[in-house]
Amino acid sequence: MKTSNKAVCSVMAIIAIVTGGAYQTETVSFPPVGEVEINGSTVAKLNVSQRALEIIGNAESCRLKPYVCPAGLATDGIGNTHNVTGKIKTETEIAIDWVVNISSSETCLITSKGDVLMSQGQVDAFTSFIFNTGCTRFRNNPDGSETRIFKHIKAGRYNNACNELRFWVYGAGKKLPGLIKRRKVETDACFA
Repeated sequence: MKTSNKAVCSVMAIIAIVTGGAYQTETVSFPPVGEVEINGSTVAKLNVSQRALEIIGNAESCRLKPYVCPAGLATDGIGNTHNVTGKIKTETEIAIDWVVNISSSETCLITSKGDVLMSQGQVDAFTSFIFNTGCTRFRNNPDGSETRIFKHIKAGRYNNACNELRFWVYGAGKKLPGLIKRRKVETDACFA
């Protein structure tokens, strides 16, 4: 696809909408509490840091127009694959979809993790990873068995799970340079 056919938006502009223009630097509670309002729409409050928003946003990029991602899914906004209508979305609609999708990834992580506390970097890395793979694929191999990364997270062996990120670099059966880069950034955050 040619760049001229892409209607792009700014990831940083979407982050500003999500955070109200200034992201809180303190760690928030895990699981989420409270809600965030974006232009009159109430959405979940997030646990990830601004670093995670940047990791996810920069890896996914932001598109106003729908497109087909490397995995063959209809996608719009910042990696949104739910209710893609084929219409151009506003930045506010993209921000709302993004918060809902990140919150869903956080919920998957919360319900998967062991009793050991996670660092902010681990929350950020694993949320980004789950956002990318989806909760079902994060937990299950194609044969239905549990993935190694899920087993480690469930057992509270988070450093072992951080080491697993580097193996998840394939999309539609092909090793993708963008996933190699993303997993490196996630791994660095995970061990920070």
